[in-house]
Amino acid sequence: METKSDLLQTVLKWPHQRVWAWLDGLIIGEPIDGEFFNWDLFAFAAATRAREERSLSWANIALLVYGDIAKRSPDGIAESLTYSAMNLRAWMICELGAREGDTVLDPAVIVAWFRRTATLSFEEVVQLVSPLDLRITPIDTIRKLRSIKNALNVLRSICKSGVLRKHPELIDWLRIRRRLP
Repeated sequence: METKSDLLQTVLKWPHQRVWAWLDGLIIGEPIDGEFFNWDLFAFAAATRAREERSLSWANIALLVYGDIAKRSPDGIAESLTYSAMNLRAWMICELGAREGDTVLDPAVIVAWFRRTATLSFEEVVQLVSPLDLRITPIDTIRKLRSIKNALNVLRSICKSGVLRKHPELIDWLRIRRRLP
C-alpha cells in the first residue's frame, strides 16, 4: 500500500492532465482515504514545477490548491498561502507577460489582492510611518503595515507589466514601501 508521502511524490510525476483528473475527485485540504496529505507541500511543489517548466497548467494547479487550503486555514496561515500564490502569479507575469483575463497572468488579480491587503488607507499609513516608532506602535498595526509592505513587494515585481499605467494611484504606495516595517 502506498503511503501518503509516496502518493505525493507519485502525483508530482504525473502530467498535469492526470493531476487535474485526480484533484477533481478530492476535497482539497482534507485527508485522502482518511490519511493526512501534505497539501501545503503539494502546492509548493506544483508552484516549483510551474516555474521550472514555465507551465500555466501547473501554475493553475498550484493556485487552486493554495486558494482552497487558504480558505480552510487560520488568518496568519491563509495570508502566507495567499502571499505564495501571488508571488507565483507575479513570477509567471514577469516570465510570460501580462494577459488581461488570464487566470494566472492578469495583473488585476494582484492589484485587487493588494487593495484587500491594504486595510489601512494611504493617508493612515503615511501618518503611521512619519515617523514610525516601533516601541509604541501596537503590534497589530505593525502586522498590518508589514502585510501591506509584503503585498507591495509583489506588486513592485510586476511594474514592468504596465500595471502602473492602469493604476497610477499605486505609485505613491510603492514610494512609501521602504518606510514600512
